[in-house]
Amino acid sequence: MKKAGLYIHIPFCKTKCIYCDFYSITERENQIPEFTNAILKEIDLYKHYKNKWKFNTLFLGGGTPSLLPAKYLEKIFKKLDDTFDISSIEEITLEANPGEINFEYLKDIRKLGINRLSLGFQSFNDKILKQIGRLHNAKDCFETFDNARKAGFENINSDMIFNIPKLSVKEWIKDINKLLEINPDHISAYSLTVEPGTHLFKMVKKQQILMPTEKIDIEQFLITNELLSENGYNHYEISNYSKFKMECKHNLNYWELSPYLSFGPSSHSYDLKKRWWNVRSLKKYIKYLDKESLPIEGYETLSMKDNFNEIIMNGLRLSNGIKLSDLENYNEFIDKNKIDKVIRKWDCLDIKNNNIRIKNDGFLFVDEITKDLFF
Repeated sequence: MKKAGLYIHIPFCKTKCIYCDFYSITERENQIPEFTNAILKEIDLYKHYKNKWKFNTLFLGGGTPSLLPAKYLEKIFKKLDDTFDISSIEEITLEANPGEINFEYLKDIRKLGINRLSLGFQSFNDKILKQIGRLHNAKDCFETFDNARKAGFENINSDMIFNIPKLSVKEWIKDINKLLEINPDHISAYSLTVEPGTHLFKMVKKQQILMPTEKIDIEQFLITNELLSENGYNHYEISNYSKFKMECKHNLNYWELSPYLSFGPSSHSYDLKKRWWNVRSLKKYIKYLDKESLPIEGYETLSMKDNFNEIIMNGLRLSNGIKLSDLENYNEFIDKNKIDKVIRKWDCLDIKNNNIRIKNDGFLFVDEITKDLFF
């Protein structure tokens, strides 16, 4: 039976970070009970998927999922257990912000079966944190991490961001070294991107803030790779590093194009043939489910060409690359002359042992290489 993932989108936040383009809402925590009831109804509408796949991961993202009290998380888990066969789930991840969760909460959610935390540190520079709209400070990062270890979490990811305005290369190196001191099991290090619709986008457009040069972005990426690799972290995906066998199983489901079911406003699902997504509004989401209707805003049916391009796009993000056997059903889209031309153009593209992957510093050019290989 094919493995699959489950995702819950929890949109509540204390504040909106200037760079965030995920669906999130502030000052609406009074709607958590109503939201939870809607999630339970939506899960129930997918009960016909019970024996379709083997669910091996559950991810609670947002927003800020840790704003949900443990009793509401427990209700969601019980409904998932009653609706699907989740006995094969190996990894349950919850995203949380430093300074917003205490030791008692961490103990409570660990008892619920959550065995992986993803902590949004982003930086240990208080001025930088304030600049990008984060509520916590560096001290909160270390205290929350320490409490999580004491509460029994043996799998902790830390999110970090580089390419931030006014974050020098020297300051970024300091951030990495401080992170290495606490020794997380997994590190996600992202380059800050300016997404349309965000407050950062408006600030950049009005020239109220100046983004770093491409040279600084590249230098910080390469330094990240160098320092983390030297300290025992496997660079297994463009922005992700892990200790031995501590890769994020849920994200690997996405990148390896396994199916997944998602619940909550703005969430996306995929069943190998089509993708569909929910309305990006808590009000509309609840209104749909009050009528026992799926809150789907739209969907797309994937063609063979779409599937081929997605194998290329997602596979090249991973250090292991793409198994050529995964392309056997797509011979009509494989042009040997074109591939040979791309290999000559990009010496960081490696094909051997039934595998095509990007090596050395090739991740810097993955978007361009991917476009060259698209059909």
